[in-house]
Amino acid sequence: MTSDEELIEKVKKGDDTAFQELMSRYTKHIFNFILQYVKSREEAEDVAQDTFFKTWKYMKRFKDGMKFKPWLFTIARNTALDYIKKKKAITFSSMESEDEESFSFADTLSDTEPLPPELFARKELAEELTDAMSDLHPDHRSVLTMHYHEDMTFEEISEIMKKPMNTVKSWHHRSLSKVKTKLMHRKT
Repeated sequence: MTSDEELIEKVKKGDDTAFQELMSRYTKHIFNFILQYVKSREEAEDVAQDTFFKTWKYMKRFKDGMKFKPWLFTIARNTALDYIKKKKAITFSSMESEDEESFSFADTLSDTEPLPPELFARKELAEELTDAMSDLHPDHRSVLTMHYHEDMTFEEISEIMKKPMNTVKSWHHRSLSKVKTKLMHRKT
């Protein structure tokens, strides 16, 4: 498998196929990460597309020695926050109906569905966890998601969030305590 760094070098030289391969590695991760902020699949699709466009646009600014994953997640977070700010400033009077032939961003996600018995158990647990995390601030949910789902270090999360590492660790600890408490109360 070609490394992210090798693909980035190819992208910088104009290889669009390398960019597609690089983005396919992170599509599902970025989509799920953005969903922590916007709460709607349709909005997450739009923000993810904007994220990938910005990634392509600014790829030449990516410096050797940097880690790609934190850089990409930083772009995703900033794009999601920008979207939220714009959404608050704009009120929509009507929404256009979607064309039946429209292409859904979610259709591009690879199918990694587990077998039915596993699906039921995972879905039930995932719903409990999602509910337990629902009251958390989006940044705090994101810290948990990046650390446990994306296997990122606190240092990488600190870089993405543009917050001191102690703040990230504090958010992690408090959020984890809140989620555990909420889950414990559900069991009793």
